[in-house]
Amino acid sequence: MLSPFLICLSLITGAFAQDNQTSKPATPNVAVRVTGRVVYEDTGQPATRHRVQLVASEALLNARAGLRIPTAMTNERGEFNLRGATGDYYVVAEQADQHGSGELTAMLGRSTDSAADAARLEQFKKKNPRITIDGQHNVEVNLRVPNPHFGSISGTVFDATHQPTARAMVHVMSKGKDSFGAAVLTDDQGQYKIWGLPKGEYIVSVSPPSKERPDRQRPMEVQGLPGATYFPSTLLIGNSPPVLVLADLDTGNIDLTLATRPLRSIAGTVRMRADNRPVTNATLRLSVTRISDPSSDTSRAAGVEQAMSNYISTTDNSGRWSFSNVPDGSYRLFVQSRQSEPTKPRFVQTEQDVIVDGSDIENLSIDVSEGARLSGVVVVEGGSAVPQFVNITASSYQQHANSMTRMDEAGKFGLTGVPTGEVVVSAFAFPQDGFYVKSIEANGVDLLRNNLTVAENAEIKDVRIVVSTNVGVITGRVLTATGDKPVAGAHVTLRRTGDDKLRLFGGKLSAITDERGVFTLSAAPGNYLVIAWRSADGPQSFDLAAANDKGRVLTLSPGNRKELDVRLPY
Repeated sequence: MLSPFLICLSLITGAFAQDNQTSKPATPNVAVRVTGRVVYEDTGQPATRHRVQLVASEALLNARAGLRIPTAMTNERGEFNLRGATGDYYVVAEQADQHGSGELTAMLGRSTDSAADAARLEQFKKKNPRITIDGQHNVEVNLRVPNPHFGSISGTVFDATHQPTARAMVHVMSKGKDSFGAAVLTDDQGQYKIWGLPKGEYIVSVSPPSKERPDRQRPMEVQGLPGATYFPSTLLIGNSPPVLVLADLDTGNIDLTLATRPLRSIAGTVRMRADNRPVTNATLRLSVTRISDPSSDTSRAAGVEQAMSNYISTTDNSGRWSFSNVPDGSYRLFVQSRQSEPTKPRFVQTEQDVIVDGSDIENLSIDVSEGARLSGVVVVEGGSAVPQFVNITASSYQQHANSMTRMDEAGKFGLTGVPTGEVVVSAFAFPQDGFYVKSIEANGVDLLRNNLTVAENAEIKDVRIVVSTNVGVITGRVLTATGDKPVAGAHVTLRRTGDDKLRLFGGKLSAITDERGVFTLSAAPGNYLVIAWRSADGPQSFDLAAANDKGRVLTLSPGNRKELDVRLPY
């Protein structure tokens, strides 16, 4: 499941970017455009809200660190527009609501099964069209995709005097098992339409327009549900009738009237503590602790409702930020650097309590620390395979702060905004099942077994991370406690034995058996207990399985491949 923070970031895209969006080109100097249209294969109608990506041919099963994939979103006419550098590409289109393609991720790196890799590559090439960009001529490509038979919700938002309200934020939450949320702003006539919705029931709500800043600009923000009015005009989510969406149809006339209620705004700046510089592109998230009005209190909400209860804002070039339509109550404010559009300057993420009680909060100044810097090199050993990418993180669990970066094409990395005190340095090479971290060292300290002590403004160089391809691989079946019946859907986990305090980064340490009861795991060399259990057997099933003497202990050597069957404990 996506975290509340990630879901709210996806809402920023939905609310402010329903028009075609294009990523930065792979090579900024090349002005070659790739344009086209995506339609559904059965009806020829526009495929809206589809992600279109250009995947370089040479990156398939061989992606290098720093790979950039040009990406665009189709608009409501199914059109897309992006740029690409000279070369051969496969054009991939998928529903934007999939939040990233597992298939594409698998195609960019090799697994431990070369035969399966070859089969997947062949299927990928058959499924997706290939184009050539010569660097001189624009390319047009039209795509046909399976029709998910989405529906839509549309209507008008009115204020208390029944006048149309522009730039109000309309939210929808699905009520199904696989719940999700989306948001969109009303146009100048107060009208809205949210398309790309799977059939089912939805809760619809609306927040008033964001408060204008003194310069008459509206901040980029996502408003949380605590300040919302629910369809048709109620403050209680339980009194709002669900809206039914049918396949291929628009559920129209879902009009909402904003209820009159006291709502506040919170505004301020983010600046560097050392020199008072404003911080650009910092992300702020306001999370509910308790709402004073019980009817609006979402502090006990779960799932997508909890995620959509967060308020999100981003600092501008002057470090300014704001939240609108916040009810009285207590909140937790989280401030962190932004990864997609780099924050300048980088800083150590921080958090603090905020109390809203009867009035707006203006000029809330947040001072952040530059922290420390950490740099070094990643070395890959053990074979010809190269990770698709390597992520390096320095985390302080005491401060609830971390800094993350990715290895560049030269195998180097640099972390900024590293929290001070004791930090855990970790690294993960992808795909994880084919690599493990053999060692991390800095200044003679083994960082797979020890924390790193970091001082404010310190610069630690020459951190050396060794990634190995020599994972041990375990395949087998999970069987019933008596007899030899394979068990589908069972959980299998590797637990390292001994007390050497070694941290494990990489490998595939857990899996769920397929319909034949088969599993595949991989891990760094060492001694492991293989534990099998079923979640249906209750919350204590893992602990009981781990303590049972039917767990299998085995030793993995570098590059080892082993087969074994594991029985359930009961």
